[in-house]
Amino acid sequence: MTSDPSYRKIDYSLRPAKAIERKMMIDLLRRLDRSAALSHYRYVGFGSPYFSDFALMHRALGIGDMVSIEHANDHEARFRFNAPFATIDLQFGEASEVLPELTWAQRSIVWLDYDGRLDDVKLEDIDYLARNLPTGSVMIVSVNAHPSADLDKRLEKAKEDLGNAVPRTASNESLGAWGTATMYREVISEQVKVSLSERNAGQSAAAQIHYQQLFNFHYSDGARMLTVGGVFYDAGQEGLYAGCAFNDFDFYRSGDQPYTITVPKLTLKEMRHLDAQLPAAGGYEGLDEIGIPIDDADTYAKLYRYFPKFVDIEA
Repeated sequence: MTSDPSYRKIDYSLRPAKAIERKMMIDLLRRLDRSAALSHYRYVGFGSPYFSDFALMHRALGIGDMVSIEHANDHEARFRFNAPFATIDLQFGEASEVLPELTWAQRSIVWLDYDGRLDDVKLEDIDYLARNLPTGSVMIVSVNAHPSADLDKRLEKAKEDLGNAVPRTASNESLGAWGTATMYREVISEQVKVSLSERNAGQSAAAQIHYQQLFNFHYSDGARMLTVGGVFYDAGQEGLYAGCAFNDFDFYRSGDQPYTITVPKLTLKEMRHLDAQLPAAGGYEGLDEIGIPIDDADTYAKLYRYFPKFVDIEA
């Protein structure tokens, strides 16, 4: 007996931290247009019946060529019904099966938006993309990084999932809180490094492919999650991608220091009140909080451009 797919347990379109993350990524990915027209990119992701990221990629970035990988092939009719655009090519199967069947001549944005823990199979998907994505492409990986509740078995579980890829410095204690997410980012970065080293073997210096990390998000809509990703480019394009000025964004992260998305719990009336005073030249300190906790006002002032507004519409 198989368990229900995660989309039947969680409405992924209504997770506020995830919604903020999507919008932040879109904002930064727009900068790729300085190197090549985004309308010529392809988007590859995991749509589920909600297709939230596909709607953003199409409407905000103008990407029309899209591939959705769906492993729940026993719900094919439902996925096809919910696909929001005619240009979404639905491919049914595991990512490890579908990715090698796609052609990789076109610049792509690929979001491996897993809902499970990082493991050897997911590392193989990452390895495949690092070896095959064309220059100018972006790879993003999301995984569940919630630590095991059994303190004494955290390291054992990590080694079951990842084998020798687990860093030697990892311990049951270090994998608590956000430690599992930190370890996963290290493992993913090392996998990309190894894959590119082998891909670049025998290539001229000008043809060497490099990877620049752009995202390192920590967030929780119930479970602690990690999203890490970056752009692949050849040595001759380094100046071109430097011109994208990704570091203009507060949430840009090129290393192990994460950007943690914390969602304040505010009413719609409180958000409207704060919106009317933003952006504030003096920052959030000048806001009239009217009883709103200062930490929540502070956080909202930093995130308001990306903050989702969920409204119950009654007939």
